[in-house]
Amino acid sequence: MSTTDTLHQLFFIVFRLVIVCVFPYVSLAQTTDTLPLQQCIAIAIKNNQSLQNKHLDELIEQARVNETKADLYPQAKIKGSYQYYLDVPTSLVPSSAFGGPAGEYTFTQFQVAQNVTTSFDISWQVYNPAILAALKITKLSKTMSKVATKDKLEAIIYDVSATYLNVQINELQADLTRANIANLKKNQELTTQLFNQGFALRSDLDNLKVSIVNLETVLSNQLNGISQLNYLLKVYMGLTIDFPLKVEKYRLEADSTPLLADVDTALYKKRSAYISVQQAGDLLLLERESIRSGFRPSVNLIGSFGYSGLNPELQLFTAYNNRWYPTNLIQLNVEIPVFDGFKKRNQLLINQLKSQQNHNSLTSLANTLKMEQVNAQNDFKRYLKDLEYQRENLKLANKLYSQKLLEYQNSTASLNDMIAVENTLKSAQTNYLNVLVKLKMADLDLRKANGQLINNQQ
Repeated sequence: MSTTDTLHQLFFIVFRLVIVCVFPYVSLAQTTDTLPLQQCIAIAIKNNQSLQNKHLDELIEQARVNETKADLYPQAKIKGSYQYYLDVPTSLVPSSAFGGPAGEYTFTQFQVAQNVTTSFDISWQVYNPAILAALKITKLSKTMSKVATKDKLEAIIYDVSATYLNVQINELQADLTRANIANLKKNQELTTQLFNQGFALRSDLDNLKVSIVNLETVLSNQLNGISQLNYLLKVYMGLTIDFPLKVEKYRLEADSTPLLADVDTALYKKRSAYISVQQAGDLLLLERESIRSGFRPSVNLIGSFGYSGLNPELQLFTAYNNRWYPTNLIQLNVEIPVFDGFKKRNQLLINQLKSQQNHNSLTSLANTLKMEQVNAQNDFKRYLKDLEYQRENLKLANKLYSQKLLEYQNSTASLNDMIAVENTLKSAQTNYLNVLVKLKMADLDLRKANGQLINNQQ
């Protein structure tokens, strides 16, 4: 192989990698005919800006935790100052301090023009309950941010799943409409033959033509609805409108109805909405602890180690006779609150009232979520029974249609009889699909009510 061929192959490989990395959706569209539900959900999660912001909120809360922790560590800094008096301050002192007469005062200068200091300062909050309480609050805020992310994730999964299912069922309905149009056209051909033989009327042909046009109009409306649902699904997935999205076909023959287990009435506690209100109550408890910390003393340790140099003249950073004097300091500060005008007492009262509100909201929400569970379970059971009924009804309608078609071909049944059976079949098909989509949505609602949407995606 020549060097030129090798370079061409290398260039081709690099080009493919760039296309896959920079234009992943183009590559996806070229290599995949359909996108399964799980992949649509994954794309929606990746592209959703609100979810990305929720993840950024988690990082922000973690940074705030670290920021609060920093107050618990010793703080160190190096300080330096240079000071030069253009006019040295003058002080008035008793003359007797210098051996003069009592009752008289003398003007004198206790400072020199230049003063240079440098020091290394350390401070440490040995005990500060307010900082400890603030740290607990920031940690809880981080956890609350994760719950908010989960709530947004559940919303994405639900919206994409529901829209994807509606696209599938509507496409299935459109396929059945196409099949019904094809059957009518076959009947039109048969009726034309019978008409030519004198066994059918012109009105029979006209009747079939009207029925075909009506069904084609129905199909056009169905396709328009599918197009709108596809647009909505692309919006949920964060894709452009012109992206060539195609969902998997819904296969009735492979349809399996999930088994319904007894609903655990405690599962509502896994719902993000419940956890959020519960965490709001926990936050109020931590705020109460933070308020109470204001009644406790705080201890602060300070250390400062440095040197100071004086000079009566302007000589930058030079001490008089090169004499530098240490200025070392160790200080322990203890602060004990005594009286704040009942401020903290009123803060605690407000906190207690808010906690009662939170308890009431949590109780009300628990009852609402339990009701959602029961309603979702009842809907699922009802639609499950309806689906079995409609499935048998559809089988019977297909059987009647086949029998009536054979009778019509043998001229033992009229066209009106045939059209009546066709309408019955179309009605059975529509009823079956309507119940099917209701059952699937009920299953989705039940998993949402049980807080299991994310678990089913893992």
